[in-house]
Amino acid sequence: MLSDAVAADPRQLALLDPGPPTGPRPGLPGILPFSVLRTDLGPWRDRRRAWEDLGLNSRRGREHVSTYATDGQFGRKLAAVNKGLSTFDPVLAEASYAWYCPDGGKVLDPFAGGSVRGLVAANAGHHYTGIDLSPSQIDANEEAAAAWKDRDLLAAEPRWILGDSAEELSQLAPGAYDYVFTCPPYHDLERYSDHPADLSAMRWDEFAETYRTIIAESVRCLARNRFATWVVGEVRNSTGYLRGLVQLTIAAHEAAGARLYNDAILVNPLGTTPMRLGAQWSASRKMGRHHQYVLTFVKGDPRKATAALS
Repeated sequence: MLSDAVAADPRQLALLDPGPPTGPRPGLPGILPFSVLRTDLGPWRDRRRAWEDLGLNSRRGREHVSTYATDGQFGRKLAAVNKGLSTFDPVLAEASYAWYCPDGGKVLDPFAGGSVRGLVAANAGHHYTGIDLSPSQIDANEEAAAAWKDRDLLAAEPRWILGDSAEELSQLAPGAYDYVFTCPPYHDLERYSDHPADLSAMRWDEFAETYRTIIAESVRCLARNRFATWVVGEVRNSTGYLRGLVQLTIAAHEAAGARLYNDAILVNPLGTTPMRLGAQWSASRKMGRHHQYVLTFVKGDPRKATAALS
């Protein structure tokens, strides 16, 4: 499945056909399942650039999202870096599908956000279902998928459901999905909307309760002997203490019947971290955080889950 644009650029061709396995399945040269994932190194950066050259734009549909204060000269400088929004790394999506999802498997994403995870899944032939509260985000994602389909960049069709994951997941059949892969809101670090079901607009106690419900439903939808990966980061409360979002994610999965199996650190590009570090360190000794946690769980037997990947 090649368009003229892809065939003309070897980097783009490599996305659709990464070549024979060279260790982990399938071969992504220089990108290995270590517990520290280095997005700042050459192989990862080259792969990400190739995805971007295909026209992957994870910011479309997210123009309404608000993040840290952008008032004043310093705030405008922060907003100018990455346009003030977090973006999901397509290489992490590609590697995660390759490492944990059976060929042609059904992927469930309770917090879809932008189009990245859906397009990368469909490019690899996986059947992706994402859920999101934002009509404009769903529209942007579907437009992006249609454009990729016209360019012969999709081996399957991604599907996005408009709605609240706490409700929509309960309508899905138990055990219907081969892999759960998502990145939830990091509480109120970014504000996506004022919708009452939006986790980013909730107080922490309500957030935690709803979050546990969504995790439990996602585990119910996951087939037995299958993996689930959640990409999460820590957040601070109003007095500066860490909330414990990572611990909450682990505890909720284990309560729902999925055990923590792998944990990795995703080293993010520095972005605005050096700009913010001086003031926050001198005032309160808060470190400059530029990593996320990649938590992979297994429902059932990890050996049987691994055998399903062959």
